[in-house]
This record gives sequence, structure tokens and C-alpha cells, in this order.
Amino acid sequence: MNLHKAIARHCLAEVPKEACGVIVGDEAIKCVNESDTPEETFILSAEAYLQYLPDTIFHSHPRGKSGFSNHDLAVAANMELTSYVYVVEDDRLEKWTVDEGLTIYSNILKDS
Repeated sequence: MNLHKAIARHCLAEVPKEACGVIVGDEAIKCVNESDTPEETFILSAEAYLQYLPDTIFHSHPRGKSGFSNHDLAVAANMELTSYVYVVEDDRLEKWTVDEGLTIYSNILKDS
């Protein structure tokens, strides 16, 4: 899926920092990670959120093999957002929605 590859490429471009962005339609739009510790966390600015008013966001985990943290899921649930996390080391994309829960996609860039 082209959207999944676009998310992965945006995320790889930010390593060793966590990438973040929004999905508008079928387009992944990279935003600035406003975190004071971007190697460990991400913060999507209020300005970016208000500019796009997304129902879907994404971010990355550039180190390790862990997917969504409890905090990631709590934010997505509280804001009723669909959320993606790209796990760089595993080339794995996880998607979480309120209605469907967790879906995992593997080998996102393997065939690119």
C-alpha cells in the first residue's frame, strides 16, 4: 500500500528521532516533532493539529522492536484518532483504531 510506504519513508528520514505526522485523505504529511526529547517521544504541535484537523496520525519508534506504548494508545483513544506507529528496526507498521483495535503490517519497504 502506497500510504504505508510513505509513512515508513517519512519515518526513516528522521532516524534517530521519532517522526510524526498526519494523514489527510491518502497522503502522509510529515510534521515537526516538537518534543524536547525527540529520540524518545513525539509531540505533534497544536498548530499542526489545527491546520489539518486529522482523524489519523503517525509516528515512529526508531529504536527497539516495541510497537504502541500504553501512552500512545491512551492518546489515540482519548482523541478518537486512528494511529499508526512505524517500528524502524522491524520494518513493521502497526495501526490502531477505536473500532478495530490493532492491525499489524510487516515488510513495508522490503519490496520497494
